[in-house]
Amino acid sequence: MKFRWSYKHSNKDTIFDQIRENREISDSFIHSSMSDLPDHSLLKDINIAAERIIEAVQQKEKIIIYGHDDVDGITATYILYDFLEKMGSQNHFYYIPNRLIDNHGIQQNFIDKIKEEKFNLVITVDGGVSCRDAIEEIVELGCDVIVTDHHIVQEDLLPPALAIVNPKQKDCKYPFEMIAGVGVTYFLIKKIAEITGIIDDRNYLFWVAVGSISDKVPLLEVNRILVKEVLDTWSTFDDSTLYKLSPYLKPGINYSQRMNNIHHIIKLLSNGREKNGEHKSMKLLVTHDKEKDMIIAEMQNLQKNQEIRLDGIRRYIRTKIPQKLENFFVFRDLEHQIPFELLGYSASCITKKHRIPVIFIKNKNGIAVGEARGTNGFNLVDAFTYCSEHLIQYGGHAKAAGFTMRSNEVDKFIEKFEEYIKQNQMVIEENKRIDIDAVISSGELDKFNEYIQMDYNLLQPFGQGNPEPKFLLIDFLPERDVHRMKFNKMDNKMEPEVPYNIVFTFKDSSFRFIDYREKIYML
Repeated sequence: MKFRWSYKHSNKDTIFDQIRENREISDSFIHSSMSDLPDHSLLKDINIAAERIIEAVQQKEKIIIYGHDDVDGITATYILYDFLEKMGSQNHFYYIPNRLIDNHGIQQNFIDKIKEEKFNLVITVDGGVSCRDAIEEIVELGCDVIVTDHHIVQEDLLPPALAIVNPKQKDCKYPFEMIAGVGVTYFLIKKIAEITGIIDDRNYLFWVAVGSISDKVPLLEVNRILVKEVLDTWSTFDDSTLYKLSPYLKPGINYSQRMNNIHHIIKLLSNGREKNGEHKSMKLLVTHDKEKDMIIAEMQNLQKNQEIRLDGIRRYIRTKIPQKLENFFVFRDLEHQIPFELLGYSASCITKKHRIPVIFIKNKNGIAVGEARGTNGFNLVDAFTYCSEHLIQYGGHAKAAGFTMRSNEVDKFIEKFEEYIKQNQMVIEENKRIDIDAVISSGELDKFNEYIQMDYNLLQPFGQGNPEPKFLLIDFLPERDVHRMKFNKMDNKMEPEVPYNIVFTFKDSSFRFIDYREKIYML
């Protein structure tokens, strides 16, 4: 057993009430709707940003959206780009950096583009808050910059932008700071629509859900409301790209199928990086209907090839993991087996399985690029701040962050990072557990059937921050119960006549086996 079980017996009669008690779920969590969203005007600088964009469109100024090359950044870029067109702009462009070519943050090639093509306004989406030096240089060119972002803010390193719309700023009064980048962009569009009277496209909400789920923001409060609205009203969206994708999607008759469809779209949009600020996913979203089919077919092939690559990466990683992992793992890809864009994916594979902070590092032209994934309670940005003397640039979220450094600083960085790990090892150890939401005995399986039929959908959508509940089944006897509950991938070491206590979850209409112990050890 790698993880301990955390659970408590409850006096509640139903499984649903046990889950509510253990997760402290309120009525507002279950019944919240779009009318419960906080006033987006509370976002710091949102009025300044909206007014400047309106002015730029009215004055026919040259505008460029600087996005991020993940699905959150792409969807944010798309909805703002499309809305500028609805506002009447004919002089706006987008730029999606390619992480295979460009380092993290705004690079010199983009600054040169601003200068050469004489842009008047740069709007960053899903990034920019850690790009102080680059934005300072752009401002010195006489170009205004609006930053919309959701990454952790280093208050003493804020860029000199005209407006910074980021709910993580200390003096921002918006009551929920964990919105995705596309969510921040969406609320900026809503503010512009309020001021101008231009109706924003309801289909934007669909892409907010796609970007939010892809970025793994917690599906709580604002995020839960936005995503749940999309899942509840799935059939009402008539977006042309969604229509073209429909042959590749399932009918979407329930929450699980609709979420699976969104995950399929996310995988599709994750491909297609190109040069010079272009991205195939953006071309798919903005192009006319006749051209979409050809782009989708091309991206489907890219996705199939990507799945083959990911399988190869997973097999390679398994050969590099030591038999005994400590409280962290740093891997340097000296054999150049992992592409830069898959460093974060590689780190997350280990973090998810072993519940420890993981960093993958790869060298490029004398610069080391790192991607890290962390666990609950362990803040990667704080860790990198502790190690900042060895870094060129860093930023991201508490549980997903990246950095660059000079290659000759890697050993010193690892030493400093290990020092920080030792100071915070109790936090890491605390996370090595399975949190159980409800306890039932083998004689109470009728309660579980009642939960599936009556209450299961009330807790959805499941995702980051609101995972599928985990259940502890007491007194499971394989020879008696194996046909009553058909689990996936049961451990064949279990003895038919020995009673066990098992942990499982329920997803996509099937029982998923997680862990087990002999009943004698659970006294």
